[in-house]
Amino acid sequence: MQRRSFIAALGVGALGSLAGCQTAVGSVALPNVPETTLQEGGWEQRSETKDETVFEEEYSVVTVEAVASSVTYADAALREQVQTDTLDTLDTDLALFSATRVDMAPSVDELGPVQTEVKNRIRDNAIAELRSRMEAAGITDIEQTETGSLDLSGDKTADLTELSGVFPVQDIEFPVREDTTLTLEGTDLAVDAVLAVWAVDGNYLVAGGAYPAENFSRVTDTDLSDAISVTIDVDLGLTPTAYRDELLELVTNVT
Repeated sequence: MQRRSFIAALGVGALGSLAGCQTAVGSVALPNVPETTLQEGGWEQRSETKDETVFEEEYSVVTVEAVASSVTYADAALREQVQTDTLDTLDTDLALFSATRVDMAPSVDELGPVQTEVKNRIRDNAIAELRSRMEAAGITDIEQTETGSLDLSGDKTADLTELSGVFPVQDIEFPVREDTTLTLEGTDLAVDAVLAVWAVDGNYLVAGGAYPAENFSRVTDTDLSDAISVTIDVDLGLTPTAYRDELLELVTNVT
């Protein structure tokens, strides 16, 4: 990634205090996540990565290095429920949660005038990673919608980024008899996502995920004969507010 143009304008003198502060990043521990809450909520671990270099870049007289370790979970209970209710038509992870620890060298407190620039690099990389996880789950049309802040324990505040996308739900077919199948037309299911970034002990924590942003409810009527009419009523009972609250609780309990 190219060095941001405004860094040069700061001048060597503004960064002189960073000289001699650099230390190499060693092995990065995984972030602590609320494992009991995850287990009770039906979440299952999907992946884990260790010691991945986020970036290593020279800012005038100092090289800044960021190395991350991450863990990702999915709401397996929700996936199983939706898969069963749609007769195996919809089988994907609609609710995701991930947490990342990013260790820095030099530490965040020693970055001086480039601290904001580095934090933005961490955030942009984290957004890209969240997009990738969403796309892997089949979510499309992902775009950033809002930015704000999220209150954490201990009077800490995280930068919060919100995204949205859609999951294309295919037509759902219901066999009525051997030679007859009823079809419920598919649609796009809205999916929202949140991502929080904050500094802790000279490093960064990143946590967030995605969740269904609307319920899926459809009704269709079909005449099988002059005397028989069939109504198919599908309501998955998705609860976006509850999913969002659960996800934010997981995020705020990452340490």
